[in-house]
Amino acid sequence: MAVIREPAQDSKAPQPPREATGRGSAAGPPATFGQLLRARRQQLGLSLAQLASRVHFDRGHVSKVETGKRPPSVSFAEACDRALNVGDTFTTIATALEAAARQQQGWVRPAQLPAAIHHFIGRRCYSRQLDKVLQGDEQSLAVPVGVINGPPGVGKTALAVQSAHRAINDGHFADGQLFVNLRGPGRRSAAAPFDVLEDLLRALGVPAEHIPATLEQRAATFRSVLHGREILLVLDNAADVQQILPLMPGSSGCAVLVTSRSRLPGLISLVGAVTLTLPELTRPEAALLIRSIIGDARADTDPAAVEVLADRCGDLPLALALAAEHIVSHRHHSAGTLATDLKPEHARLDLAAGDVVLRQALDASYQALDKQTARMFRLLGLLPRYAINAAAAAATAGVDEEDASRMLRTLASAHLIRHHGERHYQVNDLLRAYAARLARQLDAAPERTEAMSRAAAFYLR
Repeated sequence: MAVIREPAQDSKAPQPPREATGRGSAAGPPATFGQLLRARRQQLGLSLAQLASRVHFDRGHVSKVETGKRPPSVSFAEACDRALNVGDTFTTIATALEAAARQQQGWVRPAQLPAAIHHFIGRRCYSRQLDKVLQGDEQSLAVPVGVINGPPGVGKTALAVQSAHRAINDGHFADGQLFVNLRGPGRRSAAAPFDVLEDLLRALGVPAEHIPATLEQRAATFRSVLHGREILLVLDNAADVQQILPLMPGSSGCAVLVTSRSRLPGLISLVGAVTLTLPELTRPEAALLIRSIIGDARADTDPAAVEVLADRCGDLPLALALAAEHIVSHRHHSAGTLATDLKPEHARLDLAAGDVVLRQALDASYQALDKQTARMFRLLGLLPRYAINAAAAAATAGVDEEDASRMLRTLASAHLIRHHGERHYQVNDLLRAYAARLARQLDAAPERTEAMSRAAAFYLR
């Protein structure tokens, strides 16, 4: 445990009790930051919970600082100075401790989180669940793991990054944050854990010549480097569970956030992950996202057009943001004009801004499907907006019901369709338009006609 000697203090600032500082006793050791904090808290008659409320950090965080289990951040110290009215006493100490830690040989504090997006709308209940995951359970020895899955373009990464930044601002993960794009969902494009571990070890200060040559040894070294540290690891766009497991820390002070287009079956039983499936925004949230980007003046000109535009974007945040950017950049002067231009379903798939293309985001999920399931997805795009069950899918694709059921489960796991009740499924309008375009491009006209005839006969029966 690091110890500090008190800096000079303003004579007007209230002083910690004499016995807590170690002064007046030649043999007494200098007090730690935590001891000084506890002494001042007790001097004012405050409980841990009361101090936590004053400094806006959770009770567990304050307790760990007081007992020396967690180093104080400068932001935490500043909050203590304000709450306890001691001038800049704690800020000075925390600043000195942080500077000393930076000078220690081999000390590396990664801060790899991307910036949080400015226009972040909704997701409150999901944010609260992730906050609980990242706060952890002080009595548990397990590494907290949160998984965010959902369809392409639904805002999984944005939610993960937002939650991660909030945890950092609340004083968690003082030893740093690591962020990795695992480049899923396709196995051929996905990053290999062997290579990812090399990048992570380098980021943590391990020299290249000390990085082991096998996957198992690299995973063990990674766990060893993280032991005793409080690090947040964000694994973005994971392909499957096998890609994630070698990257798991072993120290309970760490936590992991995973985003994936797959449900990642098996992760709950293997590591006790808390899994959240992120749906499209609600219609009011979707309209509010457009408004937040284009501004109130443009939105108030035609509020009904904003609602129509949200509908034509399938309430998917990526499509909504791209559409709003078209308006802001004056490629379309109003929500009404753009909503009219996006009336043809194929036009919505061509939304793009710079290097961000909506259709490419959907392509990655489609290309990860096997040949039979990909064909099933295309044919579903030809059907009206009905709920689909295994019997209807089997009739449309001309396969037996067992195979159709398996393919529907695969498509639901990839979030290209969604459950509607226990036995039925639905397709998001934007994804249905995407599937229909693929069918027109890849399936011959006679095959499409035959599939529609089989579907019509089924529904007539």
